[in-house]
Amino acid sequence: MISFVDPERYRLMKATGKLPSPKGVAFAIITLLQRDDFRVLELVRLVQSDPAIAGRLLKFANAAAFGRTRPIVSLQRAIVALGSFKVRDLVIGLSVMHSHKTGQCAEFDYTSFWSHSLATGIACQELARFAQISSEDIFTIGLLTRVGELAMASLYPDEYAAVLIAARELQQDLATLERERFDMDHRQLGASMLAEWGLPDMLIQAAYHQEQPDVAGFPDGSRLQTLTHSLNFACSLAEICMADEEARWSLLPGLLTRAARLGVGGDALNDMVDRMSRRWREWGATLQVRTQELPPFAEILAASPPSLRVSAANAEQAGKAAGQRLQVQVLGVPAAELPTLMEQIEQLGHLPVLLDSTPDGLKQALRQPAQIVIADMSMPGLKAAVFCRILRQTSAGKETYALLLASPESEGHIVEAIDAGADDVLVKPLTVQTLRVRLNTATRMILLRAEIQRERRGIMRSTGEFAVAHKRLLQDALTDTLTQLPNRRHGLDFLASEWAFSQSNALPMAFLLLDIDHFKRINDSHGHPAGDAVLRQLADLLKRTSRGEDLVFRYGGEEFAAVLPNANARAAAQIAERIRAMVEKYDFVWEHQALPVSVSIGVAPASGSEKDSQALIQAADAALYQAKNEGRNRVIVAS
Repeated sequence: MISFVDPERYRLMKATGKLPSPKGVAFAIITLLQRDDFRVLELVRLVQSDPAIAGRLLKFANAAAFGRTRPIVSLQRAIVALGSFKVRDLVIGLSVMHSHKTGQCAEFDYTSFWSHSLATGIACQELARFAQISSEDIFTIGLLTRVGELAMASLYPDEYAAVLIAARELQQDLATLERERFDMDHRQLGASMLAEWGLPDMLIQAAYHQEQPDVAGFPDGSRLQTLTHSLNFACSLAEICMADEEARWSLLPGLLTRAARLGVGGDALNDMVDRMSRRWREWGATLQVRTQELPPFAEILAASPPSLRVSAANAEQAGKAAGQRLQVQVLGVPAAELPTLMEQIEQLGHLPVLLDSTPDGLKQALRQPAQIVIADMSMPGLKAAVFCRILRQTSAGKETYALLLASPESEGHIVEAIDAGADDVLVKPLTVQTLRVRLNTATRMILLRAEIQRERRGIMRSTGEFAVAHKRLLQDALTDTLTQLPNRRHGLDFLASEWAFSQSNALPMAFLLLDIDHFKRINDSHGHPAGDAVLRQLADLLKRTSRGEDLVFRYGGEEFAAVLPNANARAAAQIAERIRAMVEKYDFVWEHQALPVSVSIGVAPASGSEKDSQALIQAADAALYQAKNEGRNRVIVAS
């Protein structure tokens, strides 16, 4: 249940002119589509008047995520392909972004807000198939899901700045502080704005509840629950994209849990995140929104904690005792000091490997670093800070313990080297005791990192197993055991959400109810196993012959049903007649014996006057009853 802002209060807030709102062409499109008699050509002319919007819509229409193989070069074709109301929603999101990239609230980070919003929208597109919704629709709600926060900052810049400071410093829930100060929160205000702009109710519900999807009360496995969890996961993924390396580490467990709830794990998760990250940067460049480079997700999952820097004192408490023989690469050490250092490393039980300071030696150290690298800050050919910085940019180099040696006169560069990624710096001359402490520290660090990586891999494996198990349990809960079609619960939930979507977007749809004629005779003559075989064979036939967007499910007993999105009365009748004819011609077999089977079908197209989806079921049931009364093996369309 959504708690909207009081209508009179919302009217007064809107009258201030401070609320974020679509401007120019976007506002004209909203006005146009409020008319029942609008024409697509009028919409095309409006979009053409803003070249920036026109170009972005063409890019959306041609995006690979939408599954179109041939490029669309005509704006009219792009609008038809996307659909008028999806064009409206996309333009609303892009217009609000373009018009509100800055503002008066000193503590509200407008740049980060839109970067996060764009990342959420792109992540939503990648999740479209899990959320059972078009990628265009879910992109828009991802982009605007936090628009209530932007509105708060626009309406009350000074007061909201104080709320943001309190939320950050006291680590309190933002919505709670908003209600205490303004008697409303960003979720309520955002929902009121999205409703005014005409976005579908299902999208508004998901945006309102995405911060706490588990307390929304949506039925398990329902389309709305999946959409809400998808939006929650997309927001978490956007946080990963926005975070620095250290913060990203702490966000990963929650992200993996959310992914598992949707049944996304393993390589599928890696591929999805990498693709989303790449598209986020591409769209950021197009929309002039700041983004940042993200390492491959597999590397992020496998990496050690970036802040893991232990001193000699606390190293004694860390992990296993140092006794492991490790390879130590030595680089750039002056010839006079080299024999003593190599001998000390061997005495401490490790294997020294000398690399020369030529370009080839440097390349080897950077491409294939050992577990420990000791480099002199005076090495020729490359500054120590630059060496460390390049080393840390490689996946292997991130795990290497880099120990630098400094002469007394170069102490001023130690901070620079540490900032560039060195783990420690020792000032010469070295003693064997000092070197022992540092190498023991390095060994413990390496062992600790390895242990953490093993634990992380175990978590990833467990999360992946949970994702598979959760997906299987959800599938079992929504699947009819005999026919392996969606069951009645799943089908009726899909019908309700599809009916609501068609109503809010003025799109056609229809519902079919199908019954096997004289099914009792089959059971009586050949036994119930024969009847079960007929049900399974009919289910397979319906699955093979249905359209990709349709949902066929077992309604109960010998009855089946189908939800037909984007099908008007004529198209639904043709689909039903095709099913009837195919069933009549199909060879149903039980124990090598042919069984003649026919079906009666009732068709109920949505007229727009129904009060809910239950009215469609009743209309289809009445039409089915008429088909049976008129002799069976026929299709009747409800009038």
